[in-house]
This record gives sequence, C-alpha cells and structure tokens, in this order.
Amino acid sequence: MARTTQEQTQERHAFLLDLFRQQPDISSKEALESFKDKFGGTINMKTFNQLREQAEDEATSAAAAAPAPAPEVEPEPEPEETEATVDDAAARLKAAAAAPEAINGAAGAPAKKAKAKGNGPKNIFVDAPKEHLTFLEGIIQQFQEAGAANIRIDHATDRWMVVVVDSK
Repeated sequence: MARTTQEQTQERHAFLLDLFRQQPDISSKEALESFKDKFGGTINMKTFNQLREQAEDEATSAAAAAPAPAPEVEPEPEPEETEATVDDAAARLKAAAAAPEAINGAAGAPAKKAKAKGNGPKNIFVDAPKEHLTFLEGIIQQFQEAGAANIRIDHATDRWMVVVVDSK
C-alpha cells in the first residue's frame, strides 16, 4: 500500500470539504462512494467525520455571520505566480483566523479541536507548511499588539507550532 503524501492528503480533504459544502445533506454512503470514484481508495472514518463536522461548523458560522457582512476589499493582482499562491495561502489562513475550527483543517491534515472543557488554557496544535506558520505567527503578533494578552505561541518548529489560548 503506497503512502499518501501531504499534498495528496490535502487534496483529498479539500475534495471532501467542498463536497460537504456544496451538498450538506449528502449521505455518508454517497460521499464515500464519490471519494472512492475520484481517488480509488477509502478514507479513515474518523477523518471523514471530522471533515463533515468542520464543513457543518463553517456553514453554521457563515449563517450566523450573514446578517452583518463585512465589506470586501479586493487585493491587487500580483504579477508573479509564486506571490499568487502565497496570497491564496494567506486568504485561507485569514479565513481560518475567522473560524477557529478551520485553523486545524484548512492548511492540512485536521488536528483535534480544542474542547470547551474546564477553565484552563487551550493548546492548539497546528501542522502546516513553513509559510503558513510564518503567516499565522504574524497574525498572532497582530492580536497581541491589539491587546489580546490571552493568545501566544508556546512552541514552534519549521513544521508545526503550539498556540495557547488562555481563558479570560
């Protein structure tokens, strides 16, 4: 059995998320069949359920945010392809910052969501490419500069970081 690369995993997760966003009432059986037809394999049911839950959470948060839409600002097109892909990654990370559950899954393999148990600090493990982590680090610094003293980066490497959010 061949090992799937992170890019393949991201593509598969993106496919399922798009499927769940476009057809929120699709049955698990139909979604799994569609996945098998496209990729010729199966997916771990835990991951499948996490992706479905993530898409449902995004839909409910989008529905809650719909009454007060923010004005959109269109960025100027970049002349180079590499900058366009960085802008695309930046847009995904901005969307992830707006929806906390998307931080874990938008950039790669979904990690566990922080549970709302207890009053202690919540540790969020983020596994993403270096440029995404650099962008997320900049976002966290902006939060801190704006006065959010309850969020910090506990530990980071080139491949992952742990973000700690203290309850207020």
